[in-house]
Order: sequence, then structure tokens, then C-alpha cells
Amino acid sequence: MKELDFKPIDDITSELVNTHSEINIKNVEKTVNDLQFSEEKILVCGTGASSHPEFNPRFATPSAMIQADLYITVDHHKPKKEYFTKQGNYALSLIVHPDVPKKILELNGKIFWFSPQYLKNDLPKIISGVITMDNSGLASISLASYFNAKSILLSGIKLTDSYAKFLEGKKLVFENASKNKTRIFSLDGILATKATFDEWCKF
Repeated sequence: MKELDFKPIDDITSELVNTHSEINIKNVEKTVNDLQFSEEKILVCGTGASSHPEFNPRFATPSAMIQADLYITVDHHKPKKEYFTKQGNYALSLIVHPDVPKKILELNGKIFWFSPQYLKNDLPKIISGVITMDNSGLASISLASYFNAKSILLSGIKLTDSYAKFLEGKKLVFENASKNKTRIFSLDGILATKATFDEWCKF
């Protein structure tokens, strides 16, 4: 395990992670184990593309600002109102800012919790990165694999430029998906084997 001696990125610290999780765990009513997705294919969408294919089920980060069957976030910031506008099902990491679940309940959304793998608790463990560098796109991929999807197509999830800091977590997520026999494809070919939407649908 690496020592946590690097400069925290974006003001995230292990103390903040613990503070948020200690507050949020008191409000857990349902977990991602209360969700049911039995489909063999899941489309996972992020902010790196301006449009996404229509597919069911479709997972998305709130910042993608599209209609989805499940919204996933690990965001430790206060919720931006332009991102949180839709009712629906939200899968939240324990480390999210405590105002995030409040905002979702204002929208009459439903919350299903999970925990990062590095915290000790009884919640379902979903890998979304390494401590202080969790990523909602990676959490979405992990959740799709957790629900036993055989094939995932990524749309707008790249981890380039300012998101390159999450590549260490990407390795963990992809290794775990491989163990779970989940194959990952990508519309742009950046993070995974390139495939068009039509090709993926035929696989």
C-alpha cells in the first residue's frame, strides 16, 4: 500500500473521506443490493461526449445530464444544481458530500448506497478508484460488472487530460471486471477496445 504522502488532489483528504462516510452511513436505508439489473449488456455514459446512444439499461454520471436507468456518483463536492435535476435511482458512494443525498431527496429520487473497497463497513464494496481519487465513471463501470453484465460499452468515459489522475484506479476497476468475466468496449477506443454501438449490440 502506498503511503498517503502525496499532495491531496482537489482538496480531497483521507480525513474528508472518513468524515463524509461517517455522516452518510447513518442515513443508509437501501444499498445497491436492492437494485435489480439482470441484462447482459449495460451502456455506461460520462461527460466526455456530447451525445450518447439510446439503450436500456443505461448508467450515467449526473454530470452527463441525460436520462438514465441509474445515476452514479462519488462526488465529494457540494452538488451542482445543473447536474442534479432528474428523478430516478441514484447509486451513491459513502464518500459523497452529505448535501448530495439531500438534493436527490428534494428531487424525489431514490438512493442506493455502496462503499469504496478501502472503508470498513458492511455495505456492498464497489471499486471506484484509490483513496482520495475515486471517480464516478469508474464506479459506474464497477457497478455494471457487479450486476454481472457480460458486456459494457463506454460512451464519454476517457480519463484523459485532467482526468488522467484516475488511471491508477482504472487498472483496479478493469482487473476486477475481468475477474468477473465482464468485457469492456468503448465508442472512442480510448479506455477499452473500440466498437461502434451497432457492433456492440450484435456481440
